[in-house]
Amino acid sequence: MFLPLLRPYIKSSHKLSIKRGDFIYHEGESPESLFLIESGLVGLFHNSETGKETFLRVFGKDDIFGHRSYFAQTNYHASTVALEKTELIVISKDQCNEICQSDTELLKTMLMTLSKDLGEAELRLAGLQDKTAPQRIAESLIYFKLKYPDHTWTRKEIAEFSGSTFESVTRVMTKLSDRGLIAKEGRDYSINDHQKLLEFDHHQG
Repeated sequence: MFLPLLRPYIKSSHKLSIKRGDFIYHEGESPESLFLIESGLVGLFHNSETGKETFLRVFGKDDIFGHRSYFAQTNYHASTVALEKTELIVISKDQCNEICQSDTELLKTMLMTLSKDLGEAELRLAGLQDKTAPQRIAESLIYFKLKYPDHTWTRKEIAEFSGSTFESVTRVMTKLSDRGLIAKEGRDYSINDHQKLLEFDHHQG
């Protein structure tokens, strides 16, 4: 979404090639740049004071990230890690200032993105509170497979994103497979019926 709009401003931008498992920035660090994904996937994680790791969201091709903390001028509230080999464009403060001053439409788009992100975060928090773990897992399976079909998601990543546990994900996926709603393919999976998967709940017989 952002890459075509930003191309006139990023010709001289620094580029980074990140390996799977490498961090881009850590929670608590001060933001110095914005990041735009040319290819790959980046996960956003938060670690609580007790050490519990929560998978907050995923950024894909053409997504921009790091913008919330950058514009709020606060330290990063979470860490980012490459979920697969990822190519990044790093937008410096000078470039960002130039964009904000010379392209009001692009600035509006960034503000809209920030507002949308906040809304989605609030809805996701509400969903974590009022849905059962099997429902959250089922929805996460659909989200990952539809938005990022080429990435093989681990049970740990699915558990973290859905606010569940590795054991719960394994158990629910086995039940979904037994009912023919998904097909397990090694570490990966495919979805046979999206609608029935959305309606899945552990109280069903």
